[in-house]
Amino acid sequence: MPIYEYQCHDCGHVFSKLWRSLSAAQEAAPPPCPQCGGEHTARIVSNVAVLDGMGGLTPSEQAAVNRQAERDARILPKSKIEAFRKAKREGGK
Repeated sequence: MPIYEYQCHDCGHVFSKLWRSLSAAQEAAPPPCPQCGGEHTARIVSNVAVLDGMGGLTPSEQAAVNRQAERDARILPKSKIEAFRKAKREGGK
């Protein structure tokens, strides 16, 4: 029995829905929001729990992941780099 998370587009409320089967979840329309009754809900990607001996990341591993995410956020997209190169070529003529 899968549990899916949904978010209401009207009020932003996030809620879970337990379905009897995968096919029932796939065939049915998204459930209404239990908070406001809104019909504009969508399934969202939710966190998962790992049920084995690993138990997730250690604090130092999580810190490393956070540092890498900060570095990745500072990287310029290729389109911006190409625009800078083009401007430099045109400015140098």
